[in-house]
Amino acid sequence: MKKSQIFSTSLIFILLILSGCSTAAAPTAMPEASPTPEATATTAPTATSAEPEVKPTTYKDTMLPFDQLVTGNRIVILQNTINFSREGFYTEESKPVTQEIEYEGETIAAYPISYTLDFLKNGSAGTLKVINNDGSEQEISAEEFAGFFVIIDFQSDAPPVLYNPETGTVLNDFLFALTSEGEAIYSVVSGATYNAAELIANAGFDPDAAYRYMATDQFYFPVGAAENATGEVRGTLSGAVLGSFPDLKIASGKINDLVYIEVLEE
Repeated sequence: MKKSQIFSTSLIFILLILSGCSTAAAPTAMPEASPTPEATATTAPTATSAEPEVKPTTYKDTMLPFDQLVTGNRIVILQNTINFSREGFYTEESKPVTQEIEYEGETIAAYPISYTLDFLKNGSAGTLKVINNDGSEQEISAEEFAGFFVIIDFQSDAPPVLYNPETGTVLNDFLFALTSEGEAIYSVVSGATYNAAELIANAGFDPDAAYRYMATDQFYFPVGAAENATGEVRGTLSGAVLGSFPDLKIASGKINDLVYIEVLEE
């Protein structure tokens, strides 16, 4: 064989080997990655749930506003009509303030009884029957009674002194007064405790009826005859008067700063 032929044959052989190596070395194309489930899934719309019903959690949440109540005749608690503790009927600006009067040769601070009279539903225009702690009674005209000032130490168990500087009339053993219009003003001194039903009966009201107990901040609750029978009206050492009813579930049967007891009208 000629050298030229041998050379051509060898060259072709070498080219075939190089071609095979080039093909073997070429990288294998990777299949395209499938999208992940997170990438392909469409986000489902979130269902909008209805707003949950808000149910009242306390009696106070269901109370009628004070100005929507049907009022009845009242037993007004003297001490809490002039002893400001929290806002409701009074504010810091309108709270009861004392005036200086002359009594037994001294200048002293006393509260006008008008603060108390303003809590009566029917007012007072006739005469009042006054009952003292010793059981004695006397009648006083509404005009003279309206001129009284209340001389009081809220933290004392001594009865308040009611004094009219215009006429000189003085009541120094005052317990309660009954108006001609069928209402009452009651004194509950510090440390005194009264059965609620007995206090109601003393004031000439029906102890078997239902009553609304109202606090100075206009919080109130109804009390039936059974609860009144076991309830108490107490004067605290701080001078405030409260109601306590062990058989009543509302507010654990406690009402602080009791300002009046009102007949529940049908």
